[in-house]
Amino acid sequence: MKSGGAGFFFVSCALLLACHPAPEPTPELERPTLERGTAKVKTPAAGAIITIPKAALAKRAGVPGVFVYRDGRARFQMVKSGRTVGDRIEILSGLHGGEAVVLGDLESVYDGSPLRPGK
Repeated sequence: MKSGGAGFFFVSCALLLACHPAPEPTPELERPTLERGTAKVKTPAAGAIITIPKAALAKRAGVPGVFVYRDGRARFQMVKSGRTVGDRIEILSGLHGGEAVVLGDLESVYDGSPLRPGK
């Protein structure tokens, strides 16, 4: 059995990598700061239900969640939703209360979007 072929391949790759300088790093994309409304999630009393406006619920890769405003950025937080009553959705898990959830056009919002709270 001949075993020199695989070794030759790895040596060739190592030589090619050693001969070429590493490419320059890609500069960070500058993204505009978005202005979106926020709603404060009330801290529930013992046994109370957390609800959010329907406009705060988003899906990313099929996963339901909300964008929470934290340190000037929108952060995606997975949630499990329950019943819809009027214009509000019951949150069964994922929020504890006290968070500021982002409202409005959420299609252009991603995890880490710079955000300025609007009205």
